[in-house]
Amino acid sequence: MPRPVDSSDLDRLGGDLRQEMSATASGLRQEIHSTGEQIRAELRQEIHSTGEQIRAELRREIHSTGEQIRTELREEIRSTGDQIRTELQQVVVELRQEIQSSAAQTRRHFDVVGESLKSDIKAVAEGLGALDEKVERFRGEAREDFGRLDRRLLHLEVRVIGRSDPA
Repeated sequence: MPRPVDSSDLDRLGGDLRQEMSATASGLRQEIHSTGEQIRAELRQEIHSTGEQIRAELRREIHSTGEQIRTELREEIRSTGDQIRTELQQVVVELRQEIQSSAAQTRRHFDVVGESLKSDIKAVAEGLGALDEKVERFRGEAREDFGRLDRRLLHLEVRVIGRSDPA
C-alpha cells in the first residue's frame, strides 16, 4: 500500500513543480523572444522588399504619367499656338483693311483740301491781280495829279516872281 502523503511530500512536490514551471517559463520566454526577433527580422525584410516594389511601381507610374502629361501639354501648346497664329493672321488682315480704308479716306480728304486750297489760291491771285491794277491806276492818277500840281506851282512861281520884279 502506498504510503500516506504528508505535507513535506507536498512541499517538495510543489517546489519541484515550481522549478519545472520556472524552467519551462524561462525556455518559453527565450523561445518567444527568439521567435519575436525572427518575426521582426522577417517583417522588416518583407516590409523593405514590399517598399522597394512599391517605390519601383510608383517610379514607373510617375514616369509614365509624366510622359503622358508632357505629351498632352505639348499637344495643347501646339493647338493653342495654332489658334493664336490663326487669330493673329485675322487681326493682321483686319488691320491691313483698316489701314487701306484709312489711307483711301485720307487721300480723299487731302484731294478735297487740295482743291479747296487751289480755289483759295486762285481767288488770292485774282485779288492780287485786281489790287495790282488798282495800284497802277492810282499811280497813273497820282502822276497826273502831281503833274497838274507841278504845273500849277510853276504858274504860281511865275506869277509870284513876275509881281516881285518891278522892272
